[in-house]
Amino acid sequence: MSGLRQILFVLGLGLFWGAAPALNKMLGLAGVPLIHILTAAGFGVGFGLLAIQALSGVRFKATRPQLLYGLGCAAMLLAPWAISIVVVRHVSVALVALIASTTPMCTYALALAFGRELFSPVRLLALVIGLGSCAVIIVSRLELNLATVDSWLWLTLSLPLLYAVYDFFAASAWPKDMPVLNAGIIESFITGLLCLPLVLFFEPVNGAGMGIHATGYALLAVTVLLWIIERICFFNMIQLFGPVTTGQSVYVSTPASVLFGIALFAEPADLWLAVSLALLLFALWLNDRATRPQTSPAPAPATP
Repeated sequence: MSGLRQILFVLGLGLFWGAAPALNKMLGLAGVPLIHILTAAGFGVGFGLLAIQALSGVRFKATRPQLLYGLGCAAMLLAPWAISIVVVRHVSVALVALIASTTPMCTYALALAFGRELFSPVRLLALVIGLGSCAVIIVSRLELNLATVDSWLWLTLSLPLLYAVYDFFAASAWPKDMPVLNAGIIESFITGLLCLPLVLFFEPVNGAGMGIHATGYALLAVTVLLWIIERICFFNMIQLFGPVTTGQSVYVSTPASVLFGIALFAEPADLWLAVSLALLLFALWLNDRATRPQTSPAPAPATP
């Protein structure tokens, strides 16, 4: 039964991660402003995790180092998170998902450069293959005139590095004895607080036309609820099965994103897309096999 539960957790978490780019695109098509998404998700997830912690009988208490850590994480997460929400409105869901999924390999390259990881030929090979998978999908789309070399493509290419910087900071600066839920609560609330002034002064809800975008805000409410469920699922997986099993959800999320793009937005499916996806999954598998012996806890991944 535990094996079945583990499979269901991996499938559930992977499917949500895979649906995230498609949800972001749908929010964009519905006209929901970027800053509203970031603010609602920050406060929504923060309150959701705080409620879960309270129901478990644990009293929330944050130290100064934990607050500073949460501020650093929120600041470093906002840039790639905002970019991922914006670029998917201009490029395909599959392209964003495939490029962003190379983050684990970029994180290794960054950690290797700063002496936080030992050299591993297998992980270096995974990095090269992962970059190769991006090259295949980008070149094929350019040849088929399905993409252009513009600012949106360059912003998309920045996602793995920006998420890797966030992951590197989250892992290396983790305060001693900080509960995992505290990290999610503090980071989420600070994210909401950082974005709230922008909503109040530049994108007020009344100014955005709440009635006009009623469908979009209903979708935003559903998205925030799903994010809360995702966080609960993620932290349960970390506690029950460990970071290695949790990370395997990416094997579900990447092909799921591609399929969501094809099904919901009629994105083209061809041999090059299949080759790029196969290369990426192989690179992720190599990276996973090389890191399997490690037992140190992993921080919460960045939000797609």
